[in-house]
Amino acid sequence: MSDADTTETGTDMIPYKPYDAETIKNVSPGIHPMIENEVYHGGPGISKSGLWTIHNQTPAHYRYAEPTEKTHFSVGEAIHLAVLQPEEFEKKVMKGPKDRRGNNWKDFLAEAENTGRLLLTEGDFEAALEVRDVVHADAFLNGLIVSPHSQVEHSAFWIDEESDMLCKCRPDLYRSDLGIMLDLKSTIDAGFDPFARSVVNYGYHAQEAWYSDGYRALGQNVEGFVFLALEKTKPFCHAIYELPPSIVEEGRVIMSRALTTYAQCKSVDRWPGHRAGVTELKFKPWAYTATPAPVGEDA
Repeated sequence: MSDADTTETGTDMIPYKPYDAETIKNVSPGIHPMIENEVYHGGPGISKSGLWTIHNQTPAHYRYAEPTEKTHFSVGEAIHLAVLQPEEFEKKVMKGPKDRRGNNWKDFLAEAENTGRLLLTEGDFEAALEVRDVVHADAFLNGLIVSPHSQVEHSAFWIDEESDMLCKCRPDLYRSDLGIMLDLKSTIDAGFDPFARSVVNYGYHAQEAWYSDGYRALGQNVEGFVFLALEKTKPFCHAIYELPPSIVEEGRVIMSRALTTYAQCKSVDRWPGHRAGVTELKFKPWAYTATPAPVGEDA
């Protein structure tokens, strides 16, 4: 794609720019296609995952976390490709030997690194294709994913008006004509109750709020958000969920508070960890099995 090519952001057309690890530092607000995943994650701006770390742990855990090295054998990433970009799967994913032992695997891995492809064992490669076929046999999902209006892993950057912070998100899939976002979640159990627990434990409600509000800030229409919960093992059962507005609002408030904390920490470059001094722990009544729980214990 040439520098003259453009991508639509709200009502504006911004020039397409091929960002790399250096030029991403000056990324302009908007929705950008074709930014590599590692370039996006290494670039500026605060993401949902960063804010969730601040909320769920501390600002220090966000600021001083060790960067995660990219591997060339990510099964999860390969499944995303197989499901959301099936036409790209065999271009970007390499079928390797039956296991990761010995020089045979090392030779395949060297080739994968040289060609920028993901390397899977033979079994994982075939499983990814099977997952693809299971998902696309679902008429609703196939119709949602396979469309000229599907935008897969576009990177969005915007300035939050209240904090003046650069924010970012990267939806798995956005249907520009329908205003629907889809996020794929690999899970052990896609059942109703287990996935509801995952929503709260991993902040999926915060993700929906953050992504939807970010796109709206860029002038995009977001009418719906669905999660595709996909089990990692055969028979690769899946379920499609949407969240009630009440829990999404809970996630929105969590993101807002974490963003305020982030802005404050960034302004003075101080990133505190856990509270200082000595703190007395409190325990819920269920912790007391051998003695009566103290009256009024409500930690």
